[in-house]
Amino acid sequence: MGKHTFNFSALLGRFLKVVMVAVVMPLAIGLFTGIREQLALVSASGEAAFQQWVTWGFVSYVGFHTLLYRPVTLFRASRRLFSTLALWLFGGQVSSVDRSAGGNGRDTARKAAGQGSTLVAFSPYVVPLSTVLVCVVGWLVGRWVERRFVDGPVGVLIGATIAFHWLMTADELQQQRQRWRVETYLLAIGLVFVVTLLIGAACLPLAVPGFSVGQAVADGVARAQAVYTTLLQRLFF
Repeated sequence: MGKHTFNFSALLGRFLKVVMVAVVMPLAIGLFTGIREQLALVSASGEAAFQQWVTWGFVSYVGFHTLLYRPVTLFRASRRLFSTLALWLFGGQVSSVDRSAGGNGRDTARKAAGQGSTLVAFSPYVVPLSTVLVCVVGWLVGRWVERRFVDGPVGVLIGATIAFHWLMTADELQQQRQRWRVETYLLAIGLVFVVTLLIGAACLPLAVPGFSVGQAVADGVARAQAVYTTLLQRLFF
C-alpha cells in the first residue's frame, strides 16, 4: 500500500510540475516581448531605440559564447560575489550557496545547513547581478556624462550581460539533468527566465530613462493571458 501511495504522489508531483511549466513558459515569453517593446519606445538620446542597442549586445554575446569562449570562471565569480553580498545582508542563511561545488564533506555540510533553503541556494541563478550592476553604473555615469555618450554602451552591456546570465545559468543547470526529470529542468529554466526578467525590468529605469516597468509587465501578462485563453479554447472547446 505504501508503495502505491508513493508512486501516486510522485506522479502527482510530476503532473503539477508539467502544469507549472505550461503556466510559466507563456508568462516568460510574454514578459520578454513586453519589455522588448517598451525598449523600442525609448530612444537613446534621440538616436537609435534602446531595443536596438540591447539586441546588438545580446546577439554579440550569444555569438561569442557559442563560437569563441564560455566565461565559466567569470560566471562563478559573480555567483560568489552575490553569495558574499547576500551573506552580508542576511547572515548565515546563504552560507550553503558556495559549497555546492565542493567535495563530499562540503556537500554533507551544505545539506545539513541548507535544509529548506532551496530558494536561497537557487537565488544566484535568478538574480542577474551583472545586469543590475550595469544599470546602477549607467545611472551613476549618466549623472556626470552626457547621455548621448552613455546610452549606447550601457544598452549593449545590458543585452550582453542578460545573455551571459541566461546562457551560463542554462549551462550550469544542464549539469543537473542527470538528477532531474525533464519537467523539473524546464520549470527551473522557466522560473529563472521569469524572475530575471522581472528583476532586470525593475532596474532598467536607472539606465533607461522613460522605461515603464508597469507597462512592460502589464503587456507581458496580457500576452500570456491571450496564450492561456487560446490553449484552453483548443483543448476544451
